[in-house]
Amino acid sequence: MAKGGHAWLTAIGESAALLSSVLRVIHPDLYAMARSSMDEMFTHENLADILHMWMSVFNGVSVICNRETPVHRDNYSSSEWYDMLTTIGPYESAIFELPGVGLRFPYPSGTIIGLCGRVLRHGVSVARGERVCLAYYMRKNVQDRLTNSFASWNSWNAYI
Repeated sequence: MAKGGHAWLTAIGESAALLSSVLRVIHPDLYAMARSSMDEMFTHENLADILHMWMSVFNGVSVICNRETPVHRDNYSSSEWYDMLTTIGPYESAIFELPGVGLRFPYPSGTIIGLCGRVLRHGVSVARGERVCLAYYMRKNVQDRLTNSFASWNSWNAYI
């Protein structure tokens, strides 16, 4: 991996670990599935070096900079799984929208959103200023290749 990639993974490491911790609180079974998957991936020699720098239990991240995100669903996940979205930067006036349930929220810098992105259509308006969104997710095809069971819908029983 190029030096820039190492530097970037190091720079986002603390934030990635924090978002993984949030997932552990809001969907414990999904966190356990993802943690187990990461542990299994460490056994693959070609992945071990990079995984030492990857501080997230999520197996993917997208970086979205200074643009509107049209309303969409995340089709490569599983309905029961949460994506984690966080946004940073000196900007104003961004709106996070869930049109299927008729909700719109202010989306200021530092916001963290966990949602079932495959189920809920979502999007973000244009903002004034510099905005970066890190969208962490898990791909179903990665889980299919691993021997772990799939996390189901979160329930109160996970907290008992």
